[in-house]
Amino acid sequence: MRSIHLYILFGFMVLMISGCDFRPAPDPFVSNRIPTFTEKRICMADRVRANELNLDCTYWENYIAGPDRSNDLEVEPQDRIASADNQTPELRILGKYSQDATGFIKGVVSDNTGVVELLINDRPVSFDNSGRFNHQEYLPSGGKEFTFIVIDRAGLKTVETIRLSREVSPQVAKISFNSLNPTSRPARDNSDAIALIVGVAQYEKTAPAEFADKDAQVFYDYAHLKLGIPQNRIQTLVKNKADIVGLLTGVNKWLKRSVRQGESDVYIFFAGHGLASDDGGTAYLIPYDGAPDFLERTAISRDEVFRELSSVNPRSVTVFLDTCYSGDTRGGSRLSTGRPLGIKLQEQSLPAGFTVLTAAGGDQIAKSLKEAQHGMFSYFLMKGMEGDADTDGNNEITARELHTYVRENVVQQSNGSQVPELQGDAGRILIRFQ
Repeated sequence: MRSIHLYILFGFMVLMISGCDFRPAPDPFVSNRIPTFTEKRICMADRVRANELNLDCTYWENYIAGPDRSNDLEVEPQDRIASADNQTPELRILGKYSQDATGFIKGVVSDNTGVVELLINDRPVSFDNSGRFNHQEYLPSGGKEFTFIVIDRAGLKTVETIRLSREVSPQVAKISFNSLNPTSRPARDNSDAIALIVGVAQYEKTAPAEFADKDAQVFYDYAHLKLGIPQNRIQTLVKNKADIVGLLTGVNKWLKRSVRQGESDVYIFFAGHGLASDDGGTAYLIPYDGAPDFLERTAISRDEVFRELSSVNPRSVTVFLDTCYSGDTRGGSRLSTGRPLGIKLQEQSLPAGFTVLTAAGGDQIAKSLKEAQHGMFSYFLMKGMEGDADTDGNNEITARELHTYVRENVVQQSNGSQVPELQGDAGRILIRFQ
């Protein structure tokens, strides 16, 4: 029974009502958001999991501490189902694979009361209304484990771990070089120029010179596209066509008859074996059928070639020699076991107007560049002619610029054992780009 009392206290009327319970109601709204019924289930059933999900369980603590809320909690039919649920959610992996350094996993999650959260390695992953998900992330070369946690409305969870391997093809680190491309950066024509190109890889009577015929065949395109020489003024001799008769005919008949005196720029490219005389005083170019033990009779001296060309008075002569004179080959074998070791070619004089770029010093070996399938000197010679040697960017390449480029790269790749040399007019312009 309630009773009402009225008092006069210090001049104020005070009304007191007894028999009423004015216990203050707890304030459940600790946060601005009312948590879901599912969060209540997790808070009440698994406090450790609630902390993992960063749930604020203060709301439900205060809510339950208040008046009887048993009827209020059951607000939705699915919540009543969830409260009696003992069936864990289902996870099905539909596919997994790797591509380069990325792993891909796709699957589907389902539950009789509904899935509320999917975690992969403790990170939330979204899924569509049908429960399907697609996940991708960086996959290290050793593979990786992925732990899936699926949580339903009742707070029940399924945990499953799978491993995804990364398909890594066995790769061995290797040195590689860009392919040669004479078609890049067009150059000006030189209609009066003429070229003789010689390459001998397989010799009839001595050790091979690796890739020498290929060097000559590719240089043909550089002679035409970079030096600007008309195709009908380029003669190429490779394999058995580069025998003693072929070389003598090419120099003494074809070149000499084709030169326009005072107007023609003559170019000679030779890739193959060279050898110095026993005293080092004479340099010889060995043809396909040449015999190192009979140089004077089966080979052609460099001085003889230069004399024949000089006699017809060309405007200039430029010679590229991917050869050496020490008696060793590109493959490391000896040309002749009966000749002295370590023959050093003495410095040779040049006629006026001649420029000579040689692959190596007088006592060095002209090596091959196996990764590029060319002679080392020939590869960088042609690469420089593409424009890499135009270091000042003036659309011209001089003999000095070309030699500098070739020398730097050959010295690097040979570890200093092969040093290309330049004799003659270093300032002569070899290539003019359009």
